[in-house]
Amino acid sequence: MKARGIRRLGRLLPGDPAEIGGYELVGRVGSGGMGTVYAGKAPGIRGYLAIKVINGEHAAAPEFRRQFAYEARLLARVNSPCVARFVQADVEADPPWMATEYVPGPTVRHHVERHGPLRGGMLVGLAAGAAEALRAVHTVGIVHRDLKPSNVVVAPQGPKILDFGIARPTAPEDATRWIRVRRFREGLRRLRLPAPGGLPGADDSGAAPRDRVGTPGWISPEQYRGGAATDRSDVFLWGCLVAFAAAARNPFGHGHPKELARRVLREEPDLDRLPGELEGLVLAALAKDPAERPDSTALLGAVLAAAGETTAAPTAVALRELLGARWTEVAVQPPRPPREGPRLWPLG
Repeated sequence: MKARGIRRLGRLLPGDPAEIGGYELVGRVGSGGMGTVYAGKAPGIRGYLAIKVINGEHAAAPEFRRQFAYEARLLARVNSPCVARFVQADVEADPPWMATEYVPGPTVRHHVERHGPLRGGMLVGLAAGAAEALRAVHTVGIVHRDLKPSNVVVAPQGPKILDFGIARPTAPEDATRWIRVRRFREGLRRLRLPAPGGLPGADDSGAAPRDRVGTPGWISPEQYRGGAATDRSDVFLWGCLVAFAAAARNPFGHGHPKELARRVLREEPDLDRLPGELEGLVLAALAKDPAERPDSTALLGAVLAAAGETTAAPTAVALRELLGARWTEVAVQPPRPPREGPRLWPLG
């Protein structure tokens, strides 16, 4: 079964810009609550770029602009063949935008739900490519926090991770910042003085926050317990991703968010149909205790070894050889431009 991406771009709608940051917008790739992704072209660039444009409501919010700028800075630091490449961004523009490599192909969730589980070399390739992406992300001190089937694309040369919208650094930039801020606030209260505007709140920390951000059922046990998301939390999601791709169903099933949280914390995942060479690795990745999980570098090495890539070649070479030999069922072409037709205008 061949992987198939979208066949044709969507038409630009009334109100859509014709160009952003010097890039000509050709059509729509998709849209959501935060904004719209367009396919863009520029002289000297072959194919499309993905231009993410934030909508007016969010663009007007200073906090959202800061988060969008943060996402762009994180993505610019990552260098991996399995992560969509950052190209350019302007977070001060109106509206703010970011250009990245356009990755043709369906998401893992779309492909698996339409064509069934991944098998053989495709499943091993997904496991290796996703582990490599996490290794690259963690090497520069970032926790992705949202690795799931809808954020991984079945691309022509291997799997590629998208969407760093809720990623965070693994360590605070200033370990004493929040102690000093708290003491300052306490001093103001003792003196009965109003707190000045702009002080950071307890939930603004640059460190991996203590939260449950993510998709229900795709959140690590330590986050459900109120702990911080770490690189081992991403490894847990890697295990969920591979288990889903092998069985075509969520490893902790469906249900109310509270029920999904209970299963993640207390029950074992559904690992049906996992091949023997990956089952032990996925079990280790899905350990309830993050200390019992491998880090992403060890995980990538273990996947390559399980796939028989035991030569003395560097990891990058071994991964390239594995994907070249096993990632063979993808025949994805860039989508065609939108159909010609009259541009629609709103009534009135």
